Amino acid sequence: MNRKKFILAWLALIAVAALASAATHWLLCGRTAVTQESLTNTSYLTQALDLSADQAAAVGKLQAEVGAKLAEYCERHCAARAQLALAIAGVTNGEPLIKAMSAAYEESERLTWAHIQQVRALLTPAQQARYDALIERCVSGACNMSNVANKKDNE
Repeated sequence: MNRKKFILAWLALIAVAALASAATHWLLCGRTAVTQESLTNTSYLTQALDLSADQAAAVGKLQAEVGAKLAEYCERHCAARAQLALAIAGVTNGEPLIKAMSAAYEESERLTWAHIQQVRALLTPAQQARYDALIERCVSGACNMSNVANKKDNE
């Protein structure tokens, strides 16, 4: 009889631990991530933040301006990265290419930060809180670097 109670106690403990683990995982990882594409979509932001027509127009203008600059930074980054293959083969020096890639990436991150601040300035405090939550859900999701590593591990 004692053995039966002991086994039941262990099973109950395991069930509680499993439930606690599942609840923790859901709290930390269960939220739906917000994609960067969503945050650059004026229609999505208009709906998610309940923007007025004036706010939506101003955000749309900012989105267009930042999109063009980000495309330029991306083009510079990708051009340097494409040339990096020659450096791997020893044809050229890779260090300047890595610096060019890093500079383009840094400029894009600084521009993105400034853009977020510009959008926030157009919002009411309640909208700012919702926008901040969207940004947090976007940047706290899976890191692109981990996605690259996971793809290589799975190939």
